[in-house]
Amino acid sequence: MQTEYSEWRDFAIEASREAATLARTMIRAGFTTDMKANGTVVTDVDHAVERLLRDRIGAAYPTHAILGEEFGQTGTVSPDVPLWCLDPVDGTTNLANGLPLWCVSIGVIFGDAAVAGVVNAPMTDDIYAAAQGAGATWNGKPLPRLASGGQIAPEEAYIVCGTSVRRMDLGRLQAKLRILGSAALDLCYVAAGQAKGCQCACTSLYDLAAGLCIAGETGVRNVWLESGEPYRPMAHLLAGGSCDVTLVTAPEGTMAYLLGVLR
Repeated sequence: MQTEYSEWRDFAIEASREAATLARTMIRAGFTTDMKANGTVVTDVDHAVERLLRDRIGAAYPTHAILGEEFGQTGTVSPDVPLWCLDPVDGTTNLANGLPLWCVSIGVIFGDAAVAGVVNAPMTDDIYAAAQGAGATWNGKPLPRLASGGQIAPEEAYIVCGTSVRRMDLGRLQAKLRILGSAALDLCYVAAGQAKGCQCACTSLYDLAAGLCIAGETGVRNVWLESGEPYRPMAHLLAGGSCDVTLVTAPEGTMAYLLGVLR
């Protein structure tokens, strides 16, 4: 399957580039915003990018399933069927407010594992990509395996989400806390060693699938804070997005430290 994982990664890279071009064109022309029923913002860029990605994937892989933030699930979802997870704009609030930290996220789940992933940040010209067993890259350059780590120093970055800041006491964590607004990019920044770890709540599988593969290829772990259980994509899909659980992402030694101070 390694060849197929790499093929899916390469396909996703090209699809993400096409999606990024479309998004930038729409932004320059002037985009529209609306509110979803759950109170979150959505733009016509989100809708157009997901339609483009669905068309490309459907044409290339008609037997695969697709899960997208804007248009839901199509096809049969099971561990035996590749599932393409699409977040057409992860960080929509940032895009809507003119902030550059947002991305196109394309991940593939197969056999209850994240086996391919691409995160394309159009406004910063960054592409993170990975295939299971083939390593991860940042703008085409290999990302090294991360050291195990340990305690986070006061001048090192740890990325949190707004829900965590409102809900948790982070006072025991001696690190530079950052709220960036994109779970997919958070995972990539940890994978690249740009942050020592991250945590997020209120996420769905389409938010995380691509970043999970990229982070996994650099030796990063993903653990539910409240239970201490390892992350499982299919279980998350069945459970849906929830603000009652928090996913912590970090290398092994840093993970042990974080669980010790956060739980």
